Amino acid sequence: MIERLAKLVAIRSVSREEGPIADAVCADLQQAGLCVSRQGNNLWCEIGDAARPRLLLNSHLDTVPPAQGWTGDPWTPRRDADRLFGLGANDAKGCVTTMIAAVLAVKQRLDRGDRLGGTVILALTAEEEISGAGLGTIVDQLAPLDAALVGEPTGLVPMIAQRGLLVLRGVARGCSSHPANTPSDSATNAILTAARDLSALETFDWGPAHPLLGCCHAHVTMIKGGVARNVIPDTCEFYLDIRTTPTESHAELYRRLRRHLKSDLHVHSDRLVPVQTDAGEPIVQAVLRAVSGVTPGGSPTMSDMVFLGGVPSVKIGPGQSSRSHTPDEYIELEELGAGAAAYARIIREYFSGSANTRETEAATTAGRDGGER
Repeated sequence: MIERLAKLVAIRSVSREEGPIADAVCADLQQAGLCVSRQGNNLWCEIGDAARPRLLLNSHLDTVPPAQGWTGDPWTPRRDADRLFGLGANDAKGCVTTMIAAVLAVKQRLDRGDRLGGTVILALTAEEEISGAGLGTIVDQLAPLDAALVGEPTGLVPMIAQRGLLVLRGVARGCSSHPANTPSDSATNAILTAARDLSALETFDWGPAHPLLGCCHAHVTMIKGGVARNVIPDTCEFYLDIRTTPTESHAELYRRLRRHLKSDLHVHSDRLVPVQTDAGEPIVQAVLRAVSGVTPGGSPTMSDMVFLGGVPSVKIGPGQSSRSHTPDEYIELEELGAGAAAYARIIREYFSGSANTRETEAATTAGRDGGER
């Protein structure tokens, strides 16, 4: 796994540049005897001995561009003691590497004649960092899906909820005039109107706190207004980045904000909705049996889990989210072993649990039918 991860880190794969890494991973999987499908820079393959249930393992091949402050070349993997440094080592090529290891271990057991009792789909996808042409473009081809593991660095803590993203564009209106002829308290200055609205966000009711994610929160990320230093601005535009929770829909939150602010509000993006999986779902229970001492949590960051609406999903993987998108990103080598072992155990627990459920349902049905006869 260390050699495979180092090989992947050495391949530049910034979002929309994943062609070379997709080529390399595809060749590795085919050499291991897997039949690989490809669309763009998205790869997937299936192994199993029964049609259902179908469990998806997904992680992403792309990285963000390197941040400032790297002490070496981001694409030259560097091993220092028990750490492997390199862009993407933590987010999320460590997850890719350990998912591949877990799936190949399952394949070896199947080749020996062991039973799985379902199908595992491994999908390694592109453009996750920009929510582009990745998992969302192929998920229909992977269907039906009964459960999913999304590989992101969580310290192997199962994340069963994650925030969504609502981006709003605000436009404050005013009236152009000459500053010399306009009182300073005039309501015609669009920049002042925008400033009052942004201050009003401090008193806005963001709704009840989510038990795993807390409250929604918003940040002003861009603002633009004015055409000249000697002209009162008639327009001021700003953007709100709102990190949402499952407690309220994007549509309802948007409606309430429109009533609260004087500026015109327009939806710039609302497709990345918050996600939550019930803790009682079989995939969550399988994770809890497989990984001891963990409690389901909520993730403030987004992932391809957003494209799995309706599919019970858990975000989990080796590494730590705090290392993602940072200079000198790294993963602990022992985290690789723990991650691969955890994925393998989760797969076994999920299918064994599904088999037990099917047997119980069959016995219950047989007993009911026998009673009716």
